[in-house]
Amino acid sequence: MSEHPRISAAPPAGQPKPPAPLGAHQGLIDQLRQVVGADHVKCADADRLFYAEDTFRSFETPLAAVEPASVDELSRIAAVCGRNGVALVPRGGGMSYTDGYLHTRAASVAVDMRRLNKIIEINEADMYVTVECGCTWAELNTALKARNLRTPYWGPLSGLRAVVGGALSQNSIFFGSGLYGSAVEQCIGLTVVLADGTVQPLGGHAIQNGKPFMKHYGPDTMGLFLADAGAMALKAVATLRLMRRTEHRKHIAYGFKTAAAMAEALSGLSREGIAAEAMGFDAGQQSARAVEAKRSFKEDLQTLFKVISNGGVIDGLKVALAGRGYLKNVPYGMHVAIEDKTAAGVNALFKKARAICKAAGGAPMPASITRIVHADPFVPPDSILGPKGERWVPVHCIVPHSQAVSILDKVQALYARYETLKAQHNIRTGFLLVTVGNYGFLIEPVFFWPDARLSMHGQVMRPEHLDRLPTYPADEAARAAVLQMREELAALFVQEGAVSMQLGKFYLYDKALKPEAWALLQKMKSVVDPARVVNPGALKL
Repeated sequence: MSEHPRISAAPPAGQPKPPAPLGAHQGLIDQLRQVVGADHVKCADADRLFYAEDTFRSFETPLAAVEPASVDELSRIAAVCGRNGVALVPRGGGMSYTDGYLHTRAASVAVDMRRLNKIIEINEADMYVTVECGCTWAELNTALKARNLRTPYWGPLSGLRAVVGGALSQNSIFFGSGLYGSAVEQCIGLTVVLADGTVQPLGGHAIQNGKPFMKHYGPDTMGLFLADAGAMALKAVATLRLMRRTEHRKHIAYGFKTAAAMAEALSGLSREGIAAEAMGFDAGQQSARAVEAKRSFKEDLQTLFKVISNGGVIDGLKVALAGRGYLKNVPYGMHVAIEDKTAAGVNALFKKARAICKAAGGAPMPASITRIVHADPFVPPDSILGPKGERWVPVHCIVPHSQAVSILDKVQALYARYETLKAQHNIRTGFLLVTVGNYGFLIEPVFFWPDARLSMHGQVMRPEHLDRLPTYPADEAARAAVLQMREELAALFVQEGAVSMQLGKFYLYDKALKPEAWALLQKMKSVVDPARVVNPGALKL
């Protein structure tokens, strides 16, 4: 085996820098308190350290975090920070791992959007919902479910904390993405706050005397502010498409001997428009999530009752009989949720899905994973640590179906090149595969390694879950190795013409675009944010 690659000299940026004295910025803090009230400007050291971290690392420690409760307050915050030359960094549910809301300047303020969370209008006649961008996907889903409605894409797995504005900034996927694509594809209207405090309507929100029922009315100026990692403006209000909830759902799961065979089945399901959600795991990722840290009998019962409530007694029996250990000996496992408006329709799709999986060499296995996920879709963010308390971080790309197997091969080849170093630091790797619409194939390499926790883990994870997990000393060398592998993968994705979501400040977006496209984006940034104070460094701007 060849010698492992040289580790980058760049620091892995683990713990945040100690908070600096506010000093000359005390006047800014006083002005922000006048806008939102003293209780909603967080500048204690512990608060500043919390807002300095994402789920992987940190850069600079901000001066404070401010919590607006209205679009007017958000506008006034932007104006105050602009006058003082202080950067604004929007933050939603805080589940990012690509530096999206990390601070690149010490003179910056975190804008915590979670109080800006009202559902403004559910328009069942015209099939849209207008919501403030700090609303969580769980809150929105609950309100819509009461009317038998949903958005086509209806949230990420982290939807208990993840907010609408974050998903529109990150262009996230999961629930519904197999049929309806990513979060931004559901957005038909948007109101943002620019760097100088201007409240800017876009898309369906820009129509003078009409309802926000349609996105395209002339040029799409809204597109500049979607999937932008929060680099262009602060998202305040969004309008999303609605649909009736599907009443019929079935689940299938198949095991495969090779990654290529599983990829073939996933692509087949995607191209035929069969799966609402389709995901595949290799043995490394599967074993990490299937053989979890000790769970209580009470938690197992609660999960079972939720499955029965959601899918009926038959679904509950299938989950109970399957147990949790059957995945240990499955090299590659695929888990699929199929939905349709009628029982006949879902049965036809189910039959076609089984034929596709069988033709790819799959062997059927219990379909408990997607049943459990649908019974309790938005769960506490306990998985931001591994099942044995290890640190966890992914990286990802989306490719066309024709490139899926070749990229997977290159990911696995990179893992093999690092085998010695991985063994030295107990780094485990795996990957997750997810389909996006009928056009995209997401590949998400994942890393687990023993390392010290960040302070944010203790603030967002359930204490009863954390108490069951072991702790580890800091391992900066392991963290550096993980960072190096992630950076190499990001460079590989650019070379292969892949795209990514959750661009944050990590992915090489500036290298991925053609020079003419990158030049135009820089010009547009100069128009909407000439002083470069909105989330500096996001999108590499």
